[in-house]
Amino acid sequence: MDPDKPSLLRRVLAIFVLLVVAAVALRLVVGFVSGLITALLWVVVLAVLVGGALWARSTLKSGKRPRTVKSQPPGAELAASHEDRVAAEMRRIEQQLREQGRR
Repeated sequence: MDPDKPSLLRRVLAIFVLLVVAAVALRLVVGFVSGLITALLWVVVLAVLVGGALWARSTLKSGKRPRTVKSQPPGAELAASHEDRVAAEMRRIEQQLREQGRR
């Protein structure tokens, strides 16, 4: 035998050690990546919970505010009180249909 070359048993043992190291390293990497994904999902869940709590709080607080009437431009109350604009538009459409002979 050549003294520079390791024996067959040492080579098999070296391959076995490399396989064990690769398996452990692979498990560590997979565990690390899955841990990062899990942590990211928990951060998203926490952000959704905080956003939901803030929305619910603002919704509940808005019920306590006094109601105010928005100001209308001058003359708007006359048009709204004089005649219902939807009914006027319906009458105009019906008139056009009569003129076209469809009704």
